Amino acid sequence: MLIRDVIRNREPYSMKASASVQEAAEFMASRNIGAVCVLNEEGKLLGVFSERDVLNRVVVPRRDARLVPVGEVTSELRAVIRCDETPHQALERMELIGSRHLPVVDGDRWVGMLSMRDLLRVEIGEQGDEIKLLHEYIQH
Repeated sequence: MLIRDVIRNREPYSMKASASVQEAAEFMASRNIGAVCVLNEEGKLLGVFSERDVLNRVVVPRRDARLVPVGEVTSELRAVIRCDETPHQALERMELIGSRHLPVVDGDRWVGMLSMRDLLRVEIGEQGDEIKLLHEYIQH
């Protein structure tokens, strides 16, 4: 299985850098997601805006979320994962950078976001398949 299989048929969530932090927070809350990719006006990936960014860069410094552009408080892009890489590679990269989210790229083009939750679903699915095979093997 490749990353493209994991994110297939999913809407790629993103925000423009010019959107307010308030808009980004409402967008994330309405979709129950913990992070969103931030793009410039041309659609180029700039970074990842997460719940921690809201906390550390807006709430604690007491900035007005309605006035602060999300691009101003977005975490820099530390890593991405390519569509042709594996969930195992994604997990290693997340561990390396200490993040629960990785933007997904296809060449130079941003195509989506991968979360730790996605990787857990893959792992659980694979374990279920293995258990099923073992069960069938034992029965025969």
